[in-house]
Formats: sequence, structure tokens, C-alpha cells
Amino acid sequence: MDKGFKILIADRNRNVRNLLQRELFGEGYQVVLAGEDRELLRLLHGEETADLLILDPDIPSHVTISELIKLVNSFRPKLPIIIYTFLSDEINYLDMPGVVICLEKGEDVSILRRVVADLIKQYYQSISSSG
Repeated sequence: MDKGFKILIADRNRNVRNLLQRELFGEGYQVVLAGEDRELLRLLHGEETADLLILDPDIPSHVTISELIKLVNSFRPKLPIIIYTFLSDEINYLDMPGVVICLEKGEDVSILRRVVADLIKQYYQSISSSG
């Protein structure tokens, strides 16, 4: 599968953003980074927008996480979203539109790499086979 897909990583922690960027770039993906909600939304408005979003729900934001996801969906209604967080019982992210999967932040980034590859393959194969 062609890995020329672009992944947008929106995380509050620069070290996490840089780690994920290295890991996913090493897998052949294009990677863009956002450290807060306005930067995330600006990047989604760009000409070369992302094919997948990895979102930390604790990203600095001027709106709630559910409002942010609604904004993302208004710009890119079919953009697959991975919530990458320290899991919490407070919010069920999978009930939010566009959220495909939740992954717990941890030491093993190989799980995230595998999920990204699987999700892109499944999502974009289904798009190309239905169009």
C-alpha cells in the first residue's frame, strides 16, 4: 500500500508530537503537527489537508473537545480520527462523530503505527471501492 498519506498529529506535548512524527515518518507517512486547536483547524483548511487525525483531547483549545471534533467534522466530515489519550471514564469518545478509535498513550508506539496502517488501509480501500 502506498504510504504517501498525510497524518495530522494534534497533541499538547511537543515531545509526544515529535516522537509520533519520527515514528510515522519512518513508516513513510507525511506528518504535520499542531499544538493547539487554532493551528489544527488552520491546517485542516489548507490545500493539502490530512488523511487521518491523531488527536489528544487535552490539546489547548478555546472550545470543548466535543465542540472541537464537531468543527473538525464540519471541515472534513469523513476524516478518520484517532483519539490518543490517557483513557478516562469521564467521556466516551467513540460516541463522537468521526472518532474511529481510542488508543491509550503508552510506551509502545508500535500499536499506534499498526492501527494507523490498518485504519488507512480499511478506510481508503472502502472509499476507492465505493467510488
